[in-house]
Parts: sequence; C-alpha cells; structure tokens
Amino acid sequence: MFPPREPWQPQLNWAAPAGRLLDRVVAALPPERAWEIIVFGSAPLQLGLDPGFVSGDVDLIADLAIEPFLGLAGLLKEQCPFYADLCQLHVFAAPADWRVRAHAETRRHVRFLFPHPIDILTSKVCRMDEKDLAAFRLVREHTGHPTPEEMIHALRCAVDIYRPGFEGEERGDAIANTERLWREIFGARIDVRREIIQPAVAERGRYFDPTVGQALKERLRQIGEMGGPG
Repeated sequence: MFPPREPWQPQLNWAAPAGRLLDRVVAALPPERAWEIIVFGSAPLQLGLDPGFVSGDVDLIADLAIEPFLGLAGLLKEQCPFYADLCQLHVFAAPADWRVRAHAETRRHVRFLFPHPIDILTSKVCRMDEKDLAAFRLVREHTGHPTPEEMIHALRCAVDIYRPGFEGEERGDAIANTERLWREIFGARIDVRREIIQPAVAERGRYFDPTVGQALKERLRQIGEMGGPG
C-alpha cells in the first residue's frame, strides 16, 4: 500500500462502520445518474487499515446535490450519531496531485475516491489534535510509513498550508503543528522553514523564473535551427 508516491491499493473492509454508512449513502442516491464522492479524514484509514479506528463521522466531498437525498435518509449531522459530514474541497488540504495516488472503488452507481494515507496525514497537519496524531501512529504501526523523509516530501508538495490565512479565516498554525508532529511521532526536531518551506519555494521558482523560461526558448530555437534545411 506504500510507498507514498505510488497509487494506494488497499483491500477495503466494507463491513467496517464507515463502509456500512457509505453503503447507506449509495442506497440514498438516485441510480439514474453516476455519482462521485471523495472520502477523506479517518474513514479511509478505518476501511483500509483498521476497522477499529472509528471517528464520529465520515468526511465526504461531493456535488452538493447529494445533500437533500442524504437528509431524507437521515444520514446528516444531528440526524444520527454516526453521520456523513459534507465538506468543501478546500477542507482537504492535501498535495495537488493526490488523485494520482488515490484508490477508486465503485459501489453500484457511486464511484468513491479514497486518498492515499500520506495525503490524508498531510491534510491533518493543518489541525493536529490528538485524533490526528493517533492517525499518524496507526498508519506507522500498520505500514512503517511515513518516514520523516517521506513526510517532508509530502509537506513540500502541500507547502501552501503554511501561508497565512485570509482575513477572518480560521486556520491552525501549520508550522507549530509540524514541529509537534516531529516531536511526538518522529522523536526529533525540525526547522520547518529551512527543511520544508524554503526548498518548496525554490523548486517553484525554477518554473516561474522568467530567465529560465527564456533560456529554454533560446535552446529550443537553436535545436530547431540545427534540424532545419541546410
């Protein structure tokens, strides 16, 4: 199921609490159309690693058209003790290429996407409460991953989580959370700016530096001329 840069291929346990809830979601949605739902948070870890890793809800990202159907089925917050929590895509603060590693499974007329554990863990750095630390411990217990090096790579790919929030936006302190992660999970210290933010920004600069782009254009021009008619 690892390494983190390859697609996740778990054997999902649909008898786990999250699996049973997702099957109720499928039953609630009209079969006349195909639906796609992203399942993130703790549910993919429960389904793919440990059915005992239970949260109070299942985090979903989908077309908001599903909301009235789930409401009619009594699957939303305040309707049942273990519920479907509909979220916006920006809540899942994972690397932009997370879909490349995600596991897809279709249940009748619904296609579910389950992000790779490395992407789920990366998104948890924005909050990093005890439940999030427990997710790190669970994944490492079952897989031996992520290593500090793998986590650094993932966080560089999601470096925007370290930007200041917009005015009025409530965001956790991702730098402090990363430092806590390293202390409690890896038993070490980390300089977030030096080891994550600065290298990520430098890598982006390679692609946005206009002088680099101009040099590439000149090189391509030269190659074209060399291959032209004599």
